[in-house]
Amino acid sequence: MVRRSPASDAREALPAEVQRAAYGPSGKGGCLKAADHQLGGDTAPLDFHAFNQLTGTALETSRRTPEVRHALHRWHTCMAKIGFDYPAPYAAADNERWETAEITPAELATARADVTCQKPTRLVKVWAAAETRIQHRLIQQNTDRLREAKARKDRWLAAARRVLRREGRTNHQHHLSDQ
Repeated sequence: MVRRSPASDAREALPAEVQRAAYGPSGKGGCLKAADHQLGGDTAPLDFHAFNQLTGTALETSRRTPEVRHALHRWHTCMAKIGFDYPAPYAAADNERWETAEITPAELATARADVTCQKPTRLVKVWAAAETRIQHRLIQQNTDRLREAKARKDRWLAAARRVLRREGRTNHQHHLSDQ
């Protein structure tokens, strides 16, 4: 499942001239590229893919474990007894019917049923335990890749702190000269 971030939605809602200034005419330049170059220079770009891929793998793998499949089946059976036919909680949560300005009575009823069924099935605890176990295994299997992603992030953060310190001094000096 691919979710769009609110930041992506906000970027797309910007006026065209603001988008061009920030991202350039092709979406690959502009102020954002200049800021990236100033912050990172020759530093390799951040590796969000490492984290996102492993997170997605852990979630999908955990969903297929026998204990999670069994808990999902119990949850589905509970929901069906209450009158709701959803294969899994994310299907209930992502129902397009809920894309309304106001929360509807049907949405509230579905949410209540979901919570009612998650408690006795222990779905969240079972799934979290399975996913955590798989995440630990993936971390061990990808230690070098994750260390490199962290090192890149640390270099970018150090560069950002340098820029912020420089800006802080510049603004402080500017304020002093205004007095």
